[in-house]
Amino acid sequence: YTLPQTDGSAGQVLKTDGSGNLSWVTLTDTNDYVKIDRQTNGGVASELIFDNLDVATYKFFELFLAFVPSADSEKPYFRFRTGGSSGADVNGAHYSYGYMETYPNSSSGPVSNGSQNEIRLHGNVGYNTNNGEGLRINMRMMFADSSDNGSSAQLSNWITWGASRLDGSSNYRSATGNGVYNENTTTFPTGFKIFMGSGTLNSMSYGLYGMKR
Repeated sequence: YTLPQTDGSAGQVLKTDGSGNLSWVTLTDTNDYVKIDRQTNGGVASELIFDNLDVATYKFFELFLAFVPSADSEKPYFRFRTGGSSGADVNGAHYSYGYMETYPNSSSGPVSNGSQNEIRLHGNVGYNTNNGEGLRINMRMMFADSSDNGSSAQLSNWITWGASRLDGSSNYRSATGNGVYNENTTTFPTGFKIFMGSGTLNSMSYGLYGMKR
C-alpha cells in the first residue's frame, strides 16, 4: 500500500482507490434520518425546549418523549418557537388542533379547538411514579420555510402525534392527533417546546431526530 505523505485532519480516515493507493478523506453523513439530541438520565426541566434547529438541513423532525409531571392532572401542550439560539414562543391565537382520545371501554372522545395560543396534546396526566403515571408521546413536526408560499406556508407549521398516559387516578388513555399554526402571515419557526399547565417535567427521557430535505 502507498500511504499519503502527510497526516490527515482530525476525524479523517484512509481510503483506498482499489490499486493500493491510500488517501485521507472526510466522511460525510449520507443518512437522511439523523439523531440530533437525546436525554436518557431522567432529567428535570420546567419546559422541554429545542431552539436553533437546523431547519435548512431538516424539513421534518421526530420526537420520542417520556416523562412524569411534578403537578397532578395537568395537561401537556406544544408551541413552535422562533429566534434561533435566543428563541421565543410563537404566541397568538392561531393554533388549531384535534385529537381522538380512546378509553378502556373502547369508546372514544374527540377533542378539537381553534384560535388557541398553543396545541393541547392530551388530557390530564398523573404524577404518581409508584403507579407508573406520566406521558409517552411520539411526535412528528413540519416547519414552514421561505420556499413555502401563501396558504402553503400557513399549513406547513404542522405536527402530528400519538400518545398514551395514565391520568391522576392511574387510568390508561391513548390519543392520536394533529395540529397547525395557521397564521395569516408567514412564520418560519426554528424550534419548539413541550410544557405542562404547571409544574416541571420529571423523570424525562427523549430522542430527537431530523429528516433531511
